[in-house]
Amino acid sequence: MKYRIELHPSAKKDIEQAFKWYEKRSLGLGERFIEAINERFIEIGNYPDRYAKRKDEFREITTKIFPYIIIYEFIEKEKIIFVSYIFHSKRNPKRKHRRKR
Repeated sequence: MKYRIELHPSAKKDIEQAFKWYEKRSLGLGERFIEAINERFIEIGNYPDRYAKRKDEFREITTKIFPYIIIYEFIEKEKIIFVSYIFHSKRNPKRKHRRKR
């Protein structure tokens, strides 16, 4: 990866909660969720400007298979990708751009 990925503390909680939820449903499904998230982290770490800005400086990428959107800011000067949300696509979309670095 060309850029360092930093996660908002609440984004880390989003991942943990989703992992636990999927693992309760089926053993190993939580691991598949983590793999899907990490796959996208690698992609945005290599090509952070590939995805268009949606609101202000926020960009979005969906995960494969799972109904989640990774919402991030790309800070070129610092070589940082700041992930503010791991957002379930069924939640209220008005809430997805509120977390700041």
